[in-house]
Amino acid sequence: MHTESVMKNATRTFFKSLFAVIGFAVGVLIVMVLFSLLFSSTAEKPHSTTLRVLPDDQWKISDFSREAPSILRINIDGVIGLDHIRKEDIMQQLIESQEGELKAGQVKGLLLYINTPGGTADDSDAIYRMIKEYKRRYKVPVVAYVDGMCASGGTYIACAADKVYATKDSLVGHVGVLLSPPFFNFTKLMDKLGIESKTFFAGKDKDAMNPFRPWQQGEGENYQRLVSYMYDRFKTIVSENRPKLTVEVLTEEGAQIYPAPVAKEKGYIDDEVNSIDELLAEFATELGIYEDYQFVALEKHDFFVDLFGVKAKALFSKDNEFRVRLPGDLHPDLYGKPLYLYHPYE
Repeated sequence: MHTESVMKNATRTFFKSLFAVIGFAVGVLIVMVLFSLLFSSTAEKPHSTTLRVLPDDQWKISDFSREAPSILRINIDGVIGLDHIRKEDIMQQLIESQEGELKAGQVKGLLLYINTPGGTADDSDAIYRMIKEYKRRYKVPVVAYVDGMCASGGTYIACAADKVYATKDSLVGHVGVLLSPPFFNFTKLMDKLGIESKTFFAGKDKDAMNPFRPWQQGEGENYQRLVSYMYDRFKTIVSENRPKLTVEVLTEEGAQIYPAPVAKEKGYIDDEVNSIDELLAEFATELGIYEDYQFVALEKHDFFVDLFGVKAKALFSKDNEFRVRLPGDLHPDLYGKPLYLYHPYE
């Protein structure tokens, strides 16, 4: 009996201590959030990015200087339209490169780091136009460095650069447009199973490509017109910026992707390089800033990453979900959108 009483007291004490620690931790977190909000509510413009000094061509990381001429790295590393490669993210980096921790005019050149299969047509086109405008407005040269893949939307964005370089094992190209996912029609299967469906809609073609009824002659032509329009624009953008790749050549070749040596021969890239260090040294020399330049990036703020050093925010994200991804399956955010994306069906 005495032993049982001791166990109960020990258990009660343990849980009291545990909840006290949890309560204290929650309290500290709330105080830190309040302090963060308090100190960010100043007259100074808030910034959504954090500046990071990157290794230069000698693998040295210097202290940040507001006086040193800078080469700004813009990461196109992942699926365009996802992974912090949305048009809003790139726009914020470009804006804050002129009015954030970097002084106006401190950025002397942009280096686009590209390793992407492409992504949404909308984001690809917007990022291309933003970089073109930045180059025009601030008279800043732009080079693109491909390390891995520069397909479809990546090729589109690379056209904003004055020169495009790629490592020898990189893949480049794939000029084409995809509307995904593919459309299916289940009416024959439904007839066999004795299943009927009814869709309520208003407006001609509002239920176009409805998979639960027979398709009409010419149904879906509007979607094809949209895809063809975007394909024509894609070819025009490439041909305007890469002279060897005329509209006729692109139409004849189709959505092909090439290893760097072939991509250079065809005109997708200007040259091959061994590493980003080699390109950095060359670019800084051309800009006349090699002796004292710094290589920097502006990265998106994440309060939990800043606080804990890990992506703890993901634990509480509404985007968390368990989902079976089948071979060839796309991210849900890409469904129903025109895509400049390298996506071989598996």
